[in-house]
Amino acid sequence: MPTPQIKEALEVIDDRKTKLQAKFEFESGQGVLPLTNEKYFEQSNPIVRSALYSTTKMGKVYSEWTPIFSFGKSGIMYKGPGLTIEHEVVMARLLTLARGKSLTKPVHVFLADILRWLDLGDSGANFAKARTILDDLATGEIKIADRMALKRLYDILTSPTIADRPDGKFYKESIENRFGPMLKMIAHGLENDEPVDITMRFIANRAHNSMTGKTLLSLDLISAVFFDGVNTTLLPFEIYDKLDRFGKKLLPFIASHRDGVFPIKLENYHKFSGSISEYAKVKRRMKSDLNKRLKLWESNGWIESGWEFYRNEDGEDLIRGLKLGADIRCRSELTIADLESQADDLEGEFQVQEQAPHQQDAFEQGG
Repeated sequence: MPTPQIKEALEVIDDRKTKLQAKFEFESGQGVLPLTNEKYFEQSNPIVRSALYSTTKMGKVYSEWTPIFSFGKSGIMYKGPGLTIEHEVVMARLLTLARGKSLTKPVHVFLADILRWLDLGDSGANFAKARTILDDLATGEIKIADRMALKRLYDILTSPTIADRPDGKFYKESIENRFGPMLKMIAHGLENDEPVDITMRFIANRAHNSMTGKTLLSLDLISAVFFDGVNTTLLPFEIYDKLDRFGKKLLPFIASHRDGVFPIKLENYHKFSGSISEYAKVKRRMKSDLNKRLKLWESNGWIESGWEFYRNEDGEDLIRGLKLGADIRCRSELTIADLESQADDLEGEFQVQEQAPHQQDAFEQGG
């Protein structure tokens, strides 16, 4: 039974951690994107945990606003060219290029960079594919209606600390001039429990030199904030690049759960992939291939042991116990050192241990 002194210490630890984490969450909202190393793949939780990026091939078009499947409560809708894992890779890399810089300034990229990111040869068809991906990211629109996501955006874009960052004064003025009335509408809707949403693109403007192949891209000021992974765990690109299409969906999803993934129906993983196949027809093969995949990942040390398939009372297949391997778990450079060091000091003082391609190919064993 903990002594009153230890109980008091635990309360101090929890309070300090809560305050430090809140400070981190607030101040990591950026006019300058977080300074994570470009060796790490990172996307925000609402995106990692949604089926916005599909494992299916390019070519599908959503002409109307379409709800996107999500494991969370995020109200995400999309309209435009269907987005795939290739689009996700390119978007993540563009955000990496923007890190440490003002979002009011464009980033530059060559089509050859995109081919390298996607591990494609320098054929004419692949250059055309790279151009199409940029076209899609400039055309597609996303609509956010989730209250928590909207509050996060509002807190970031109205933060008084924005002006203290490089180019912050201009960025702050840009936000106020372009989005001020929208932010007031969001604040009013949140305060009065009224339905409100905001739309955004991925790339706002482009300039391209066809002779040199250089492209300058202005990222959407809101989507860059929303999409960047301030709150996620990080996955090394050296591992991410080895993964197949569904692996690039699944392993970052597992990584985004610090304490492990909650039990989830196998059918929901099927929806998560963005598959167009009927679940009942692929269920048996999907379970078999996913089992092989997870066993391989466990042997590689990418996930911890202890996961399992099981059936609930309704006879539905579920998976529980998925957790990223400790050796490959990375954390943002933005993590406040004091968040751990101060708590560890207190815990040590009182000797307290804190308790702390197409769907049919998507689930095959491999990366």
